[in-house]
Amino acid sequence: MNPSRFIRQAAVIGFAVLLISGCTDRKQLKDEWLQAAAKQEQMQSYQFAGEAGFQLDPSLFQGAQPLTAAMLSAFKEGKLTYQGKASLKEPAQAEADFKLSAKGSDTGLDMPVVLKDNKLYLHLPIISKADEYVSVPLTAQPERLNQTGRLSAAVSSKLLQGVDPAWLEAGGKDEKLATGETATRITLQVTDKNRKQVSEYLAQAIPAALEEWTTSGLLSDAQTKAWKEALGSLQLAAPSTLDIWIDAQGFIRQQKGELRFSLKEGGPVHTVTWTHRTDAVNEPPAFSKEPPKQAKPLADILKLLPKAPGK
Repeated sequence: MNPSRFIRQAAVIGFAVLLISGCTDRKQLKDEWLQAAAKQEQMQSYQFAGEAGFQLDPSLFQGAQPLTAAMLSAFKEGKLTYQGKASLKEPAQAEADFKLSAKGSDTGLDMPVVLKDNKLYLHLPIISKADEYVSVPLTAQPERLNQTGRLSAAVSSKLLQGVDPAWLEAGGKDEKLATGETATRITLQVTDKNRKQVSEYLAQAIPAALEEWTTSGLLSDAQTKAWKEALGSLQLAAPSTLDIWIDAQGFIRQQKGELRFSLKEGGPVHTVTWTHRTDAVNEPPAFSKEPPKQAKPLADILKLLPKAPGK
């Protein structure tokens, strides 16, 4: 598996999702969204849960290594559900359970994740044996883990700064979250009328957002260049939408969206739908997972994987 290629493919979805994520005074709506995005830096601990559905054209996987293509193709018409908790206070810690299911199936691939003691442990069913994990050391600059809130806020702000307020719509002011709290909803709409304009803006905004990752040391210059090339031709399709809910404290607590996109003008259209919820903000998480007893370094796993043709 080529991790950087896998990440780039995921970034096509991930960065587009971030942009779409986040009579009325539409300028005020934009200001409220920007303020909520900046406030995410103050979110130091939380619980999270969500799900995503995928309808992806096979062309998305062309050129990938066989194992990478197999992992990505599992998303072709699948559903990803997840839940977990995280604390960005030193030392950073997180745990989560992900499940990837094929369309129409109640069973699927379980992928638990543990981050503790500056190591990330993840179980990959296609690679790992039962009860065996892949370990990724995060010891080079562990303080970066504690800065992810700041980075998330900075990236969101970069992506939202040039958003045209005309793309935004106001929702209810006192809509109920799953926890019973009230929140204000804001919707970003991609229509046939503004689709090209939003896509052109995205092509300009993504490089600025990527620079935040490079400056933070989480991406090398070469990786940043590769990401820009992969995302440069991204085209949004209509209708695409994102609803966000901002609570009384100013935190983005929920988002729900449907994103349609292609990797080139006139290319196959891929669709991603998702819901993401955040609760128990800045409350001490009750972690229950411990580092696994059986873990192999990622470098050892990569040595055993076949190279892509022509590599």
